Amino acid sequence: MLIRNRRSVSVLVGMTLAALLALPAVVLGNTSGPIAQTGGMTATLPLFGSPLKVAVTLDVVGNISAVDIDPIGDFSATRVGPHAVSFATTDGAVQVKIKAKGDKMSIKASASSLADLVGSGSWSADVFGTGDVSEVAYTVGAAVDGTPTLAIDSVAAAPAEVVVDQQPVENKTDEKGSSASARIDFSFQGSVKHLKIKVSVRHDGDRVARLSFELSGKDKQKLTGTLEELAGAHSWTGFLCDGTPATVNFMVNMDGTVSFVDATPAATETDSAHGFKARFDGTRTNVGVKLTQNEDGSWTLKVNAKTDKCKDTPAVSPTVNAPVQPGAEHSDHHGDSDRHDDKSGSHESGDQSGGGSGDH
Repeated sequence: MLIRNRRSVSVLVGMTLAALLALPAVVLGNTSGPIAQTGGMTATLPLFGSPLKVAVTLDVVGNISAVDIDPIGDFSATRVGPHAVSFATTDGAVQVKIKAKGDKMSIKASASSLADLVGSGSWSADVFGTGDVSEVAYTVGAAVDGTPTLAIDSVAAAPAEVVVDQQPVENKTDEKGSSASARIDFSFQGSVKHLKIKVSVRHDGDRVARLSFELSGKDKQKLTGTLEELAGAHSWTGFLCDGTPATVNFMVNMDGTVSFVDATPAATETDSAHGFKARFDGTRTNVGVKLTQNEDGSWTLKVNAKTDKCKDTPAVSPTVNAPVQPGAEHSDHHGDSDRHDDKSGSHESGDQSGGGSGDH
């Protein structure tokens, strides 16, 4: 049986592994390439007791192409760039920041007090770029001692083959702040993406509360089966930094080896232990393939793609539906750390985003 991936929308050097093979229980498709594979995400936040909807759209290489907020109210855009968009209310009491680059995308809202963020909301995205939207419902609360609470009310993952691993809510408190965070892992066809929802309060200085959503996923796929199941023709497909479609074709052979076939655009192939690496000429984008046998006799096929940060690639500023403050149109994100949320027990964790994916 010939099984192909359903959709090849990728990322900042995007990435999708279309595996042309038959596996009895696994349909191969998209890897968790840099985050553009999702096409964006949407979060509804319980701001001042009313829902604020933030919808982010990404282009095929992971740049932010549009951000809409609803209702607009007295928000205006203070930064509008292909990797970061920010909004603030007229009095500056509420800020909403959106970032997307490489293998990570986030929405963060900050307010003057936890009470401003208490309530129920939702998050949704086409996590694996299949055309199927997954949704998470959550509730932010406040404990008697003023520390934040977070409950994951429901997780509806799609397509049906997606496996969900929901971690227990983690609470942290120290002299500077407190937080509650939840992590949900989505697994599909050998690929994984991680969603982290976090509410935090900083106690020192101005009392600042923040609610954040971060989705991350690297361009790697791990498939395990018999050699007969894995054998055959495979293709990795994605995009270079300038949006050029890219493909690497290879074969898994019945003698337990992997053979490079060809690549478009041209790539230079070098052998490595148990596989090969193909680097597209004139770029830092490369695709590594490895096939190994396990102690139980099964075989594991790994495909990792890595790229540079695409820093020098021109990108069009995204559209926003709120008024734009003068000077904001051409600003961009180059390492804004948002440190005010990271000095206490409300420390943000996770991999640092680069321009590509794979094992960094």
